[in-house]
Amino acid sequence: MTTVSAPESIAPFDVAALESGGIPLLPAERDALRRCLLDAVGRVRPVLEGDAEANDAGGTLAWPSVVALYREGLLSLKAPRELGGPEVDPLLYLELVDELCYVNPSAGWCAFINGTSTAWSGAFLPDCAVAEIFAGGRLPIMSGAVIPRGLATPVDGGWRISGRWPFASGSGHSSWILAGFRIVRDGEPGPEHMVLTAPVADVRFLDNWQVMGLKGTGSRDFVLDDYFLPAEFAFDLLTAVPKRGGALFWLGRPGFVTTDHAAFALGVARRALDEIALQAGSYQRGYLTSPIAQRGALQHDLGKCDQQLRAARALCREALEDAWEFCLRHERPDLERQLRLRGACAYATDVACQVTTTAFRYGGGNAIYNDRVLQRCLRDINAAAQHFMVNTSAYDNLGQYRLGMTGVNPMG
Repeated sequence: MTTVSAPESIAPFDVAALESGGIPLLPAERDALRRCLLDAVGRVRPVLEGDAEANDAGGTLAWPSVVALYREGLLSLKAPRELGGPEVDPLLYLELVDELCYVNPSAGWCAFINGTSTAWSGAFLPDCAVAEIFAGGRLPIMSGAVIPRGLATPVDGGWRISGRWPFASGSGHSSWILAGFRIVRDGEPGPEHMVLTAPVADVRFLDNWQVMGLKGTGSRDFVLDDYFLPAEFAFDLLTAVPKRGGALFWLGRPGFVTTDHAAFALGVARRALDEIALQAGSYQRGYLTSPIAQRGALQHDLGKCDQQLRAARALCREALEDAWEFCLRHERPDLERQLRLRGACAYATDVACQVTTTAFRYGGGNAIYNDRVLQRCLRDINAAAQHFMVNTSAYDNLGQYRLGMTGVNPMG
């Protein structure tokens, strides 16, 4: 695998030039692919860590980080192999995104948003749209917000679409954007959950990403006004059968994105726990004359947090392994597996919030400065916990299923 070239070799935010350079040819065999991609995370780590404050200040991922991630193939981890991507399996993906989020939460968040967006378009759009979006063998950087906030009126050849979508993470360095919409017939939105793919230049972005956490993700709102979308640039997220790619694209929803959020939570909490363990041997608080590592309370909490985090990771892996058996048969995981996937993801986030808060509290006054790892972990995990995918409704839905209720919706 190639090493990361100097980011300055491409002008800042010239996304087209970056994409035209392509990504390394990655091995197909799983063990070799895993080694390559874990090595890639190690190579980009200095860049991602060095950009942490610049990400927050700029409100979007700094360009050197974008270049480093893209050139190592880390912005297209789920992309179908037919289109040049590695199409990593869910368990490997969980490990890789965990590692990226450990290094830099905003960078890891953008990596999974960009990678999932590119994968969805690459797997589900018709050939004619893919030929344009992935022209010349390039792997585009894509972002989006697939919640169906748009409304579409059918017209010849496609739809007229209007809407406003929040949280377009990673859109500041993307060339295409996804957006969810419903089709209006007889004055009422239909049951479909359509997803469009449009050039970033065609949407209007709002400067409204002023937030307390995940500052570097650039998750601004965007708008379309009476936009004409050709029919071939959309697919139904609920019913589409993959046209490209393998078992990965049978995970369905919410299964396809639960690994994203679970891996984020696990990586951020693990970093916070490692950070306080690193500091504890030398840090003295208040009138104490010995380092906080000598405190029995810290020793107890550190050990307990370690076990809680490992248990949450094991639960996520178990849920993924069960669902993967369906995918290998080219079947969508059943309702129970989808509910357990989202439930495991929500549980991992809950545990991560508790672990990160515990680590932060032991960090004392030193932890509150903006350039400190612990405060960034605390802000970012709490911002991520506001995402609907990890909402506590995941537990409600699973409980309804356990009670034998009908009509349970894993995305309810």
